Amino acid sequence: MARGRGRRLGWKALALSLGCWVPGCASTGEDGPTVLLETRACAGTPVLQGVRYLRWRVTGPDLEPQVVFTPVEEGAAGAPSLAGGGRTLEVRGYTELPRAGGRVVALGRADTVARTSGDGAAVRIVLRRVGEYAPPVDAQGKCLSLGTARAAHTATLLEDGRVLLAGGFALDKDGRSTPLGVVQVLDPAGGTLRALPALNPARAFHTATRLSGGQVMLVGGETQTEDGPLPLRVAEVLDETGQASSRVEWARERSRHVAVVDSGGRVLVLGGVGADGAVVAEAEGYDSASGRLFPVATPVPRVGMAAYLLGDGQRIAVVGGSDGLELQPEVLVLAYQEDGFAPVAGGGVLREPRRDGALAAFGPSGRLVYVGGSSAPGETQTDSVLASSEFVFASEEPTAGATPQVFARSEPCAVTLLDGRVVVLGGRGFGPGGLVSDAHAELLVPGGAGEASGLLGMPNLTLSRYQHTCTVLRDGAVLVAGGVTDDGGERATLGDLFVYTPPPLD
Repeated sequence: MARGRGRRLGWKALALSLGCWVPGCASTGEDGPTVLLETRACAGTPVLQGVRYLRWRVTGPDLEPQVVFTPVEEGAAGAPSLAGGGRTLEVRGYTELPRAGGRVVALGRADTVARTSGDGAAVRIVLRRVGEYAPPVDAQGKCLSLGTARAAHTATLLEDGRVLLAGGFALDKDGRSTPLGVVQVLDPAGGTLRALPALNPARAFHTATRLSGGQVMLVGGETQTEDGPLPLRVAEVLDETGQASSRVEWARERSRHVAVVDSGGRVLVLGGVGADGAVVAEAEGYDSASGRLFPVATPVPRVGMAAYLLGDGQRIAVVGGSDGLELQPEVLVLAYQEDGFAPVAGGGVLREPRRDGALAAFGPSGRLVYVGGSSAPGETQTDSVLASSEFVFASEEPTAGATPQVFARSEPCAVTLLDGRVVVLGGRGFGPGGLVSDAHAELLVPGGAGEASGLLGMPNLTLSRYQHTCTVLRDGAVLVAGGVTDDGGERATLGDLFVYTPPPLD
């Protein structure tokens, strides 16, 4: 390929020529969906700064991967055909051609659905700088934010790639918390943040579970009364428009619990704190297809635990936590059998019991990694924060093996990227005055055959935080929203939104 066709443009001119508010940002769509390439940034490094070439890679069923390099000046006009349906398109911005030592500095991905060519469909790709935290951008090029600062809310990825943000609490200037009913839907690709009808009652420390048909069930949590926090038993089920389509009355009120849905649409709710401040032992289930609530015979008296749906879509691993007096080392595995959830084989015992750690799938083998946390059965103490991680599950046997040391912190968030790596962000660590919010960010990398797993440092968060949310978007980037920042003196809730795009493996 000839190097640089025609006049080379500066990054400011390129941003204008490729931004999707003017002609020239889209392919024609004659051989499939039109490609829209979005390159706007409202903060940080301009997306196209230093970019000379775009690499386009198309994959799909019964298709050999197609890779094309084009000069950046061509924009989306250089995109290969997406005809045939079911295609995935990745775009990378290179400083030079790879054979000349070029580096990847920008990345974007999009999935298409099965379509016939020439139907006028469009595929939007948001190109972002890799290794940087960048706020989502609206149609006017302005940074999007939550508007209302919050923590202990939920962020749920919807089937169409939007994110439903619900509830949480806000701190006033005196440090008092107020539960929030605010609900918003963020479209990271389209650059919109739309308010939806408020929750009733307002709640924080609840769970959000995505059901079929675009519904999201918000279970439990706590609201505020004159007598203090009040755990809830009423769940709200929001449809894809954000309207409350139904309410479900659970048997027990609970807050700070976990909820997981299996592939059959059955929701398992475990543990948490009840109205009397005691740990809830009773587990409950809900069949979203029939609307049936059912008890679970196995008690799980835990708070500060984590739960994860395993790769078969049937078994749910419950890891860590405390009954309020002692840490629980046993890893439980439950699955739906006959008319309820029951324990099944697998699990094992934690080598280092903990609560308030983060649990994520790690690599292609089905392992889970449990990161950070606290060794105290009750309130986290400065000397109880853990700097370790642990493999807790692989196939049907517990896994041993070296796992990366991490920065000591509890309540981090950990999410699994599309390639099996795990991003760990924020949490609570120790500072000169005791426990403070943490700004560290780490990337856990699975090892190859016979190789140890690795840990890569990432840029620290701009603001330290805990009780925030981390959500992997459909394009593989990570959305971070809100949380509490605490320097050991003042505490404040955050209203920011930003997206982190990890560098690719290859």
